[in-house]
Amino acid sequence: MKPTAEIKILLVEDDPFYQRVLQKRLSVEGYQVHVAADGREGMKAIVSFAPDLVISDWMMPQVDGLELCQSVKTGLREMAPYFILLTAKGEITDRMLGLETGADDYLVKPCDQGELMARVRAGLRIVLLTQELRLANTELQLKNAELDATRSEMGRLSETLPMCSVCRKIRTADGEWESLESYIAALAGTEYSHGICPDCRASHYPSPPQDETEAA
Repeated sequence: MKPTAEIKILLVEDDPFYQRVLQKRLSVEGYQVHVAADGREGMKAIVSFAPDLVISDWMMPQVDGLELCQSVKTGLREMAPYFILLTAKGEITDRMLGLETGADDYLVKPCDQGELMARVRAGLRIVLLTQELRLANTELQLKNAELDATRSEMGRLSETLPMCSVCRKIRTADGEWESLESYIAALAGTEYSHGICPDCRASHYPSPPQDETEAA
C-alpha cells in the first residue's frame, strides 16, 4: 500500500475559509494536498498533480463540481481518482444526480470533519487497492510475455539449432550470432564461471614428468 506521505488529494473549493479548514485537516493527516479555487483550476490540477482522491464542492463559478466530476470520470475512465462531492443540496434527487454523474461519494455541507475523514480513508482504501491490482496485472502480463518468449525459444531447441562449425556461435531467432555461453545464459537466466575439466587438463596441461632421482 502506498505510504500516507505519498498519497495525493486535490481539494476544489471556492470558499476561502472552508478551503483553509479542509486543507489544514487533510495536511495534519499527512497527505499531500493541492487546492484549486474552482472547477477550471481543478481540471488543470488533475493533469499536473495526478491526485489519488478529489474532494470538490458542487456549486462553483465557471465549471462546477458536477461538470468536473463528469469530465474526470469520462476522460480518465478506470484511471480516474476517487471523487467525493460536497454540496449544500441535500435532496435525494440531487444525491442521485451526483452519484449517477460519476461521483464515488456524496456529503452534504456543512459536514462533520470526522465523517469526512472517514469517507476519505474509505475511498483511499478502494482506490489504492485498485492501483495495486492494476500494477499486479501489468506485471503478470509482462511475466506471461517473457514466458511465451521462453517457450518459443525452447520450441526452437527441439528443432535443428544453427551453429557455426568454426567458432561454435549460435544463430538466434532474430538472425544474430551469439556465443553458446551467452545464448544458454540468456535462455536459462543464469551466469557461468570458467574452469577446466579433468580431461582437458590432462590433454592440454599435462603434469611434467618426475625426475627419476626424485622418484627414487
